[in-house]
Amino acid sequence: MDGFVYNLPGANPNQQFFNNQVPLVNLSATSDESNRSAEDDEKKRRRKVSNRESARRSRMRKRRHLNELWSMLVHLINENKCLFDELSRANEGYENVVEENKKLREENSKLRKMIGEIGF
Repeated sequence: MDGFVYNLPGANPNQQFFNNQVPLVNLSATSDESNRSAEDDEKKRRRKVSNRESARRSRMRKRRHLNELWSMLVHLINENKCLFDELSRANEGYENVVEENKKLREENSKLRKMIGEIGF
């Protein structure tokens, strides 16, 4: 264990000498710790700012998406109304064709009956 110096009370004959000096290792450790603490605080601050910005962008994306969905909803409601109106017109046209077909069949039946009575 040669070369090691222990700073235990009563273990070192030059203790007075060592007590009057400030160990350089402790100064640099304290300085390193304060630098690390300042760096950690700066990292935390930057992370908070970054997180706030990210949250703001996320809210903006959500708002844009919601606006797009509302716009799409209005468009689809209008398109649905147009398709419903077109379907109503087609149904009305179908009913007219069915009614006309019924009349033509009746007329055809009457004409065949008349032809049969004439004797052709």
